[in-house]
Amino acid sequence: MTELPKDFVARIQQDSFVPDQLLSSLNENAPTSVRLHPKRKSYFENTSPVAWNSNGIYLPERPSFTYDPLFHAGAYYPQEAGSMFLEQVFKSLSLPENPVVLDLSAAPGGKSTLLASLLDHKGLLLANEINRSRAYILSENLSKWGYANTFVCNHKPNELHALDGQIDVLVVDAPCSGEGMFRKDLNARNEWSLQNAAICAERQTDILAEVWPLLKEGAYLIYSTCTFNPAENEAQLTPFISEQLAQAQELPFFDGLQADRYGLGYYFFPNQVQSEGFYIAALHKTESVKSKYKIPKIQLQQGMPNELSALLNAQLKLSFWQEEGRLYASTPFALEIYPLIQKLKFLKKGLHVATQNKKSWTPAYDMVYSLALHWNLPIKEVDYTAALRILNGQSQQWEAPAGYYFITYDNQKIALIKQIGQRFNNLHPNEWRIRHLPK
Repeated sequence: MTELPKDFVARIQQDSFVPDQLLSSLNENAPTSVRLHPKRKSYFENTSPVAWNSNGIYLPERPSFTYDPLFHAGAYYPQEAGSMFLEQVFKSLSLPENPVVLDLSAAPGGKSTLLASLLDHKGLLLANEINRSRAYILSENLSKWGYANTFVCNHKPNELHALDGQIDVLVVDAPCSGEGMFRKDLNARNEWSLQNAAICAERQTDILAEVWPLLKEGAYLIYSTCTFNPAENEAQLTPFISEQLAQAQELPFFDGLQADRYGLGYYFFPNQVQSEGFYIAALHKTESVKSKYKIPKIQLQQGMPNELSALLNAQLKLSFWQEEGRLYASTPFALEIYPLIQKLKFLKKGLHVATQNKKSWTPAYDMVYSLALHWNLPIKEVDYTAALRILNGQSQQWEAPAGYYFITYDNQKIALIKQIGQRFNNLHPNEWRIRHLPK
């Protein structure tokens, strides 16, 4: 096993704040935890609950998630237990009925899928990711999670100032030196250095200064990292308090958590809780803010096409609009806010319902997973082997009337196909497909 970096060990040993057993715990096995979708079914045995998350569980061993069709159905999301504490932080905030939430560095989607569940179609969730390829993964995971008020964009922090003074909750999971991942990711040990940690701290300071104006007066910053370095954690937040720009948000306490050096947030030390290393805190913005921007008035082609009205069944009140031959749906509040963000580079806009071709509208893949809107298509239930083959992108011979079908496994939708003659076209997106099947 790759040894812990010597400079890291020396710093930890000299820091009386850090528990003595931390270093030895970084050479132990990491726990496996998943967060269940609150509106879907999944099946795990011999689990134990994550104390601070209503849907988090620990598994006795790590399964192959890739080969579980229910994972691809969005029935659960593998996530570090510490990161699930975001639920407790979010619930501690005093928010309007429809908050505008920005997850700044959201890929691969653990925090955003949790936020989507907590919002439960209230407000609007804008999930941003600076890295384009990671943003596609984020979009996939949010599509599979199924909420209609989620949007995914691809921007640097300095490209988001059209949102100045508009955000109620800003979640910043900052790029960091990764010390909390030393037992799960041995490469993190090789990449760590005092110099890299210092560079991360400088970068975090720059990011926070850039995005602070996005917050309304009375809004909240939720800040987290996966490092033990105080220069990347509480030291990033104390200037906002000393300059009287914000106050610390009181967070609920759970056994094993350790308050940071200034009482702003909590450390998750692996020797004290079942989690990888993690830090999280929240600030309540008190600085007076006047929004520079008003929501512009734009002309959208709104409404559902008449030919689709008999095919779609909404589970809650939705608003529909068309752009570039695509039909989208979201909540009425999200569509009110949409003109403010319309010029962003989107990978996902609410629910993509349908795409227009020359003769008709064809169902979009978001309809496989949508919680708010159902397309009335026939369903074909398949067994485990067939499910994996379909998720692998394979087609096969089937006797069935022509048209579109949802594929289900264990009564949960996993794919969309189009029956043609005695075979079907597999419409599962190429980039979402399982690359290799189990032997």
